[in-house]
Amino acid sequence: MNEKRSGPFWISMIIFGFLWADLIRNLGVYWSTNPQYAYGWTVPALSLFLLWESWITRPAPGAPRAPRLAVLCMGMLAALLLPTRLLLEIAPDWRLAQWSLAAIVIGISLGAAYLLGSLPWLAHFAFPIAFILVAVPWPVKIEQPLIQTLSDWVSVATVNGLNLCDVPAIKQGNVIEISAGRVGVEEACSGVRSFQATFMASLFLGQLWSFALRFRLLLIGTGIAFAFLCNIIRALLLSFVAEKKGLEAIDKWHDPAGFTILGITFLGLLGLALLLRPKAGTRLAAPEKYERRTLPWGLTGTLAVWLAFVAVGTELWYRTAKPPAVAWWRVEWPEDQPKFTDIPISEKVREMEFHLGRQARWKDDDGSDWTMFYFRWLPGLATSRNFARWHNPDQCLTSLGFTRVAEYEPTLIRHGEIELLFQTLRFDLNRTPNYVFFCVWEDRKEPGGPKLPEQWTVGARFRAVLDRKRRLGQQVLEVVIAGVEDPQAARAAFERKIPQLLRPDSILPASDPIPSSATGDARASN
Repeated sequence: MNEKRSGPFWISMIIFGFLWADLIRNLGVYWSTNPQYAYGWTVPALSLFLLWESWITRPAPGAPRAPRLAVLCMGMLAALLLPTRLLLEIAPDWRLAQWSLAAIVIGISLGAAYLLGSLPWLAHFAFPIAFILVAVPWPVKIEQPLIQTLSDWVSVATVNGLNLCDVPAIKQGNVIEISAGRVGVEEACSGVRSFQATFMASLFLGQLWSFALRFRLLLIGTGIAFAFLCNIIRALLLSFVAEKKGLEAIDKWHDPAGFTILGITFLGLLGLALLLRPKAGTRLAAPEKYERRTLPWGLTGTLAVWLAFVAVGTELWYRTAKPPAVAWWRVEWPEDQPKFTDIPISEKVREMEFHLGRQARWKDDDGSDWTMFYFRWLPGLATSRNFARWHNPDQCLTSLGFTRVAEYEPTLIRHGEIELLFQTLRFDLNRTPNYVFFCVWEDRKEPGGPKLPEQWTVGARFRAVLDRKRRLGQQVLEVVIAGVEDPQAARAAFERKIPQLLRPDSILPASDPIPSSATGDARASN
């Protein structure tokens, strides 16, 4: 390669390195916060390996027939980077924005492959470039029904297996009730994590050894079936452990059992791939050496300038926002109430990266049973808004076997400068009514007073971009009252008690520790 062409080559390498690093950084937020997608951290390395293998076996490049059209498509995709990056700063876990960013980066990369080698290169490098899609979080409308279906199947199979082994068990939603207590079939236990990781591994092995389509489909189907069977065994094992040693013993076995099952699944998948390889595996011969091509100077320079503008412009847009002026508050826990007991916070809840958190239950003066959950996220955390809205009754109580029955008029609580609006709901457990009061507070005053948590729609996300609501502090307060006659009595008790528990507060420094009550190990929590 001569010196005249070395400049555009290295600039192109820097540009595409930046594009892919930015995509991995954004996806990494989800890979780090959702154990279901933790396998995503292995995908960039696997993609690089497949890309290197494809480079070794690359075909002879051709001359692109429509270079202007390719450049136009790359320019249109690059233009979409700005709104996509602005949205991801507000909602880094929004799956539509993540898929959009992945499609933009993949599309620009495929356009570059076409310009450098025409259709032969486009077809040859398409799989390793697009392989990153296996680590992009699936759309909720696909993932949630899959989780519910797999959880239900695992629960049914586990209950039947326990009953066959003379261990009495009853299925209630995704909760298995045994004599020792209630064992929840979480997302990790449902098999969806193994399902997704196995799907990724099957695609990788099929491409690595150039399997025919029918063998790739066989690999995927067999791996998924094996993963599902292993997760049933895992659920049975955890249920037996809980029955023999108590619910507390589940924590000791939960993660080791999960990693063991995942390892066994991958070994089984690899064994099947090795059996298929002699029959289906092929490998292209190494090509002759071809002259190294580079992208046009104009395209390279324009992309470099635009990417710099997107990065700087996004940061300036949010940094120049007016600082919020609000009245922070905290909870003063009624530790003098009868039977006041802290509820250990589960590993799953602690993954939400809150700065302060506590859960407790007690019996009130009128004899009713109260359970309260409080969490605070300080300003500066990119995922705070999303975490605060994930920890809601519909997600948490439903997973514990509660059934949502009704929603009533919101409850407004005023205490000095503090104004909180609570969503008011009824959830039943074993036909016993539980009245739930749920509030999400954000450290920016809204015109017209406090509002209920906004549905995180596409329009709401764009409004948040226009309002520059990035990395604001969040607080969540949820109260569950049982043992009262009707919703009016529950509301009256709540309006009487809660103002006594609210106190003004200042923003705590980020170095403040989480209270010891937030470091428990039990999984049976909200």
